[in-house]
Amino acid sequence: MGAVETGDIQARSFKKKGLRRPKRRIGIHIDMTPMVDIAFLLLIFYMVTTRFYTPQAMEINLPPLEAEDTAIPVGKSHLISLLVDSQGRLFWAFGTDKPKYFEEERALRDSLISWNQRAPDRMVTVVKIDTGARYSRMVDLIDEIQVTERIFQQVDSEYSYRFSIVDMTQYDLKQLEEAKKALGLGGEVTS
Repeated sequence: MGAVETGDIQARSFKKKGLRRPKRRIGIHIDMTPMVDIAFLLLIFYMVTTRFYTPQAMEINLPPLEAEDTAIPVGKSHLISLLVDSQGRLFWAFGTDKPKYFEEERALRDSLISWNQRAPDRMVTVVKIDTGARYSRMVDLIDEIQVTERIFQQVDSEYSYRFSIVDMTQYDLKQLEEAKKALGLGGEVTS
């Protein structure tokens, strides 16, 4: 472990103070092998006992390519559009109606439930997000839609909420700009 080396130290005499024995210096040698062993044992212990978590990612199931051939047309009267502008403000519209500003977003879930109770078998929600909007905005909307789906599945276990995320068209941008002007909301629509 450790070793002490003692060497012969000759007494020296000093001119003014007479004979005086100098302090003995002891050489110390420390064996580092046990410390290295413990360090490696601790390293192995922490590597074995640490839990590694996989990053949590949002799962999006895409339909198979064959599904494009069997697409079912949806009437515009059964279409709910949720539009998000570049500032993250939420607008909604039924079918071809003009977009309306969603003033109380905390009521989004209640609105989705009431809209889908009108025609639960045929209602489809389309989420259209401006390219300048934050990604977290889309995640929040999808979360609300999934919570709504769970609520409907408590009543009907085979219910599946139908929604889609699509790019904003020039028509949508124009509709949003007109809705903003009517409401007096500022900000340019980008895309």
